[in-house]
Amino acid sequence: MLENSLWLRYNPEKTIREVLARIYECSAVEINDDERELYASLKRHLTKKELRMVMMNEAGISSEEIGAEVGCSAEELTKAQYKAYRKIRQEKIRHEVRKGSKELNDPIVDNE
Repeated sequence: MLENSLWLRYNPEKTIREVLARIYECSAVEINDDERELYASLKRHLTKKELRMVMMNEAGISSEEIGAEVGCSAEELTKAQYKAYRKIRQEKIRHEVRKGSKELNDPIVDNE
């Protein structure tokens, strides 16, 4: 699991899988069950600031506290959060975190 990650620092009761399932409006079974891979995908596609904002927002931390942590004013924070969630909803990330997406990318070998 993600014992020393920022995710657990802010979200000890929610998994990344549950959050992504809610964002994508699908069931959690459709999302990859390896939390490390999900965290790595988000980390790869989001800036450190965006990832921190998303983690804190999903934990229910107030906008004032998030703004103070990442160094943004309220207006900048709103725009930055919108941009971060828009990135998460992009097809390339959605495809990467879906369960079985790796199998879909592998070529099919016909034994006949």
